[in-house]
Amino acid sequence: MSEVICVAPTGCLLGEGPLWSPSEGFLWWVDVKRAKLHRYNPKTGNTRRYDLPLRASALALSEGGLIMIGDQEIGRYDTATESYERVAGLSEPDGFRTNDGGIAPDGSFWFGTMDDTEQVAEGQYYRLSPDFSVERLGLPEVMVTNTMQFSPDGSKFYTCDSAEQAILEYDYDVTSGGLSSRRELAFTTSAGCYPDGSAVDAEGYLWNAQWAGSRIVRYAPDGSIDRTVKLPISRPTSLAFGGPDLKTLFITSARIGLTDTALNRQPMAGGLFALDVDVPGHPVREFGTAL
Repeated sequence: MSEVICVAPTGCLLGEGPLWSPSEGFLWWVDVKRAKLHRYNPKTGNTRRYDLPLRASALALSEGGLIMIGDQEIGRYDTATESYERVAGLSEPDGFRTNDGGIAPDGSFWFGTMDDTEQVAEGQYYRLSPDFSVERLGLPEVMVTNTMQFSPDGSKFYTCDSAEQAILEYDYDVTSGGLSSRRELAFTTSAGCYPDGSAVDAEGYLWNAQWAGSRIVRYAPDGSIDRTVKLPISRPTSLAFGGPDLKTLFITSARIGLTDTALNRQPMAGGLFALDVDVPGHPVREFGTAL
């Protein structure tokens, strides 16, 4: 395994939602607090930034463009024309916004909401179907919803109750789309950090970014820690596999809330990082494409 390097020192306040586009060879991600979309081209090392009409928090591939969730709505973004079209809204309390998201085995886009001030534990889980209908999943409310990932065979759903420092696992029925048997897969309490976004590799191991932990962790399917990788920044936020062989693990990060002293120690906070790994991720599916 290689060294973690900063490939794009973008200084995001809250970098989130990394998404690899295999057809373009780009890594897309967002800066939630600044309402920006970022693009990184590994072949050239170049980055590009786009202004957005909403505070997008997660992305999905769709017909050459992007599905975005942000604030209290869902939309389509055409990266060629830089145009945005709102397609659905949410009925959430004032001050709530979307957070993490991911594609389910049936091709729907699952995502969560949260109180932006992190005071009220009423974050919800939603499913966006390919026809752009939206429904609540009815899972227990949490303070900060993070991680919307599935095992390679689609039988397990992983999510995080970040405020409670818990990584959760459900059984997923690929026929009915139902969830059952909620259980705690792992806790980060002893490390004093908070589980954030995740990515699953081809062996079914869950890589998790751990806010305030200066690390990412690879968990085995039984919840045991397989590997811990230290980072030069304290607030990693999410992960995505990319590159032509899906053996590059991209890591977004944040600088929001860090003191000047902390920023002096970690000047690359808010940047995009990369780590070469031995086990690839499994291919990213487009919105509406079933397993």
